Amino acid sequence: MKKIPLLLALVGITSLALPSLSQPADWPGVTGQIEICAPPEVVWQAVHQQRSTDPDLAYSKVLQQKGNRVLLEQKYNALPVIGEATCLLVQEETPLKRIDYKLVRSDKFKDMSGSWILQPAANGKTTLELKSLLDTGLPYSQVIINALLHDKITKRLARVKAMAESTAIAKSSEL
Repeated sequence: MKKIPLLLALVGITSLALPSLSQPADWPGVTGQIEICAPPEVVWQAVHQQRSTDPDLAYSKVLQQKGNRVLLEQKYNALPVIGEATCLLVQEETPLKRIDYKLVRSDKFKDMSGSWILQPAANGKTTLELKSLLDTGLPYSQVIINALLHDKITKRLARVKAMAESTAIAKSSEL
């Protein structure tokens, strides 16, 4: 029970220590990108909804929200070699544009960070980019970790695309 106040205090400290969570240009993680036939508002909602259906997540819950800064707890399941991992993440949102996340603590990972970046494209489409960096702390080559991460990013982007496009089609048929 003493963990919750400690975690909430950590968010306050993290809020002061991390003025911006966005990634630098020379960031060494993995990046995936997809074009979605839906406006940014619909894609934004799909990015948030995909957490509840992501097969890699046992759960994702918001522990605290202050404005555009969110403290999330996520439990990943069935990860190669690692098994399950529980992570506490701080997430900073710029509505309809980007979501930046950074690991606060984990029972298995040394570091994790990334960004969801939405950019409006022509004809009501949206380009969605997902950047992610994972350091398991295990003595595996980062090349292997990045290959596994690339596969996860590709699948996650495809799920968001399917959700957003089906929502956009349903909304257009309502008109």
